[in-house]
Amino acid sequence: MTKNRFYIFIIIGLLISNLLLVIFMLTRKPPHHSGPRDLIIERLHFDEKQIQQYDGLIQQHRMQIRQKEHEMMDAKTRYYSLLKNKDQKNGDSLVQQIGTISMETEKINFKHFQDIRKICRPDQLQDFDHLIDEFESLFAPGPKPPHER
Repeated sequence: MTKNRFYIFIIIGLLISNLLLVIFMLTRKPPHHSGPRDLIIERLHFDEKQIQQYDGLIQQHRMQIRQKEHEMMDAKTRYYSLLKNKDQKNGDSLVQQIGTISMETEKINFKHFQDIRKICRPDQLQDFDHLIDEFESLFAPGPKPPHER
């Protein structure tokens, strides 16, 4: 009987730990902000009018970035298709085109943040500057895989 009691205690302990795990997972709150939009609105303390202006800026920015992404994919496709041919004389110009598109994309991103700054009230500019100081850590992709460290 002592072996049976031991197994019963183990089974009950495992059931309780599983139940606690499920309760923890169900009651855990999601992160406070769901993306850069919400983070910027929260950090800069935008009012409703500013949020509407910011949403307009986001739509414009997304449209411009989407266009550059298509241009980039087209240029990269043409560049890598040169690997199929013996004639690779256009390679340098395509690499230059890829670099130009990348530069234009960065300029679009920079202007987007200039536009965000323009909709800030004077009392929000210090918060904007703090946001820019934290820019890399806030908007960087997740942690690198172990093979890239």
